[in-house]
Amino acid sequence: MKKVLLAGTALVGAAVLSTPAHADLKLDLGGYFRGYAVYSDNDEVNGSDDQQVEFRRDTEVHFTGETTTDSGLTVGVHSELKLGGSSAFGQNQGNISAYTNGTTNSSTDEAYAYFSGGWGRVNFGSEDGAAYLLQVAAPSADSNIDGLRVYEQSWDQAAWIGGANPGNAGFTQTILGYDNADFKNADRLTYLTPKWNGFQAGLSYAPNATQDDIFSATNSPAQNNNVLFDDIWEASARWDGEFQGFGISVGGGYSMANAEQAVGGGTAVGSDDLKTWDAGLNVSYQDFSLGVAYKTTNEGIDTDGDLDTWVVGAAWDNGPYHVGASWADFRGDNNTLALGTGTDSVDLDRYTIGGGYTYGPGMTFRGSVAYLNVDSPATTAASSQYQVALGTDINF
Repeated sequence: MKKVLLAGTALVGAAVLSTPAHADLKLDLGGYFRGYAVYSDNDEVNGSDDQQVEFRRDTEVHFTGETTTDSGLTVGVHSELKLGGSSAFGQNQGNISAYTNGTTNSSTDEAYAYFSGGWGRVNFGSEDGAAYLLQVAAPSADSNIDGLRVYEQSWDQAAWIGGANPGNAGFTQTILGYDNADFKNADRLTYLTPKWNGFQAGLSYAPNATQDDIFSATNSPAQNNNVLFDDIWEASARWDGEFQGFGISVGGGYSMANAEQAVGGGTAVGSDDLKTWDAGLNVSYQDFSLGVAYKTTNEGIDTDGDLDTWVVGAAWDNGPYHVGASWADFRGDNNTLALGTGTDSVDLDRYTIGGGYTYGPGMTFRGSVAYLNVDSPATTAASSQYQVALGTDINF
């Protein structure tokens, strides 16, 4: 009996030792709901026949656990769950990291840990890199429509891509934003310095663009011949300050990725290392703000396939009221996945005006009118498209 009791005690002790201690994190729940009624009048190009009125939404739930140790180190874990619904929302910007439209399943958008203190902050996991986190955006009419990262657009892309309307046919979407985030969901390590007199800098590294799925911790190592890009680096800096009553934000960023595969053809993505630059300036005075942003990327294409983006925006904000307007120009050459094909250039000009009203903390009503002019070899003549969007943005 004594031996049995001792054996039982040993088993209990082993169980206690094998059970990990739980971090004392305070769990917060948040997220957002973005919903719009959209009317679009698109030229029927290349045989497309589009719906004119649609309801569109984007919904996410965010989980954040955070604590501060006795030594002053802040430790947290953050995860974002995108709830199934309209696939027009939440798509990655540009082409390198774009995914196929049409999915309605819920999915993890971000999942990372962070550590911060007087020395700065470190993010580890699936989270945007330093180039995006410190990027300076121009003022917008509605940040979901014409902002740094676009979450709603109803343009018929057949006007510049060619072929049938790719909206619901499994084609890769090109979202007309200008965020420097070619591989936004890759698992990466990011360091952000603390702010010194308004100045902050950041650096990010990701081994490759494919380590972002739920089995990334147990999969076999990625094979080089299955990875289009690896060694993804980002660096950025910005300064926020005030001079004689004017608020000023200025910054820039650079990202690059090594082309791993020997992709044939000078116009194929992966035929060259990917290089992307961005710069921005925003000036505010009392209730008014004016800004300009620029982004250029070679899209990982060996030939002259640069995609250049210019954005100019202005806004007036007074209490709960917001009015804004912007102009954006997207010009590309030899872009096989984005702005047309062949050697002819594609030029898109988007004009947006709109406003909003804050009817409660974190809650805004928004409305905008946007016009897009398309000059592309994919169509025989310039295409003009319009979009009217009314909706609400609720952050909780």
